[in-house]
Amino acid sequence: MADKIKLGVYGAGRGEHLVASAEVNGFELTAICDRSEPLLRRAKKKYGDRHIAFYRDYDEFLAHDFDAVIVANYATEHADAVIKALASGRHVMSECMAMFTMAEGVRLVEAVERYGKVYFFAENYPFMRQNLEMARLYQSGDMGRFLYGEGEYIHPATVDQRVSLMSGPEHWRSWLPVTYYCTHSMGPVMLITGTMPVQVNGLIVPHDYDDVHQNGLGSIKMDDCMSILMCTMDNGALAKIMPCAKLKDHGNRCRICCNKGSMEWGQGHDGILRVHREPFDCPEGTAPNACYHPGWPEGFEDAGSQGHGGGDYFTTYYFAQAIREGSKPKIDVYMATAMTAIGIQGYKSALQGGVPMEVPDFRKPEVRDRYRHDEWNPDPARHREGYPPSSVLGKIDVSDESLAIFAAKRKAYEERL
Repeated sequence: MADKIKLGVYGAGRGEHLVASAEVNGFELTAICDRSEPLLRRAKKKYGDRHIAFYRDYDEFLAHDFDAVIVANYATEHADAVIKALASGRHVMSECMAMFTMAEGVRLVEAVERYGKVYFFAENYPFMRQNLEMARLYQSGDMGRFLYGEGEYIHPATVDQRVSLMSGPEHWRSWLPVTYYCTHSMGPVMLITGTMPVQVNGLIVPHDYDDVHQNGLGSIKMDDCMSILMCTMDNGALAKIMPCAKLKDHGNRCRICCNKGSMEWGQGHDGILRVHREPFDCPEGTAPNACYHPGWPEGFEDAGSQGHGGGDYFTTYYFAQAIREGSKPKIDVYMATAMTAIGIQGYKSALQGGVPMEVPDFRKPEVRDRYRHDEWNPDPARHREGYPPSSVLGKIDVSDESLAIFAAKRKAYEERL
């Protein structure tokens, strides 16, 4: 393997989980930064016997000696951290979401263009083996033209599970609208078919006051049940996207319907991919249905040992490839901003009853100008006139008793780190 790529990781929670995959793909961890002392303490326990520096201040971290950064801090704060890293001369792999406001998306795109460093978006769900197999079949031409797709990411959680993921009522997971965390659902559709969204209609099921895991002790202040984003793609196809939903049906689903057949895998199918053709479209002597467990592409058989069904392996693999070869990233900044924008624009749509909203193409400077000052966002801490609440119902209150119980659980969790 070529010389190691020196790596810094910003975010000792999710970021630390990517280290193993990064090191398999030729990165050498040199520094970790996180403003959370408990998370940093956990990282020090794990890497204390290695020559790794630890920081709580991001600017001090960026003064360290490394070539590339994994940005995995709070999901609503990625864009500014990425821009700082690019300006410091580092290549960046950013966790999802790509940006929190449309104006951040403009600044992000222009920073990538200005500084000329690799920006890779770490959306990992397209790289699960079933999705890789669907991409292979679609790109071979055997399935024909893409007409309709579905992507679902369903992840219910107990209060105790939430405690490990969010620090309290100010944490982004407490108030981020359900449409926003959408790239795990849209990413596979885009990567399989090579299409981009151009329009979105959003609808939301409002907050469920009867679900103790949403309401009760979870300090949840948004609609956490489910939403639908109906996206029009740039080839005229439609894609029904279900972002991070809390329905009681944990799992993922991806369905791709084309004019010569369809492909699908998801909940209840134990990883089995179903490829279907109508009898009148089948080549002579073949069955209309093929159901099988896809293998990994040749040469990548070990990917499955890494996180998120192999997805973490491929994000760091393609990040390293783009750095070493100077090639176009597999998921570049224009794909990343479009993939993220459907959640922002979809929430605008849902608040207006599902009206269609543009998904802008930030490859075009004249389009960027329309969104250059669009800082519209649902963060309660940044609220100003004209900005939305975190729920289509308006403000959702959480009892002091629930907050106190949640805080005690969180304190106990941090003490165990």
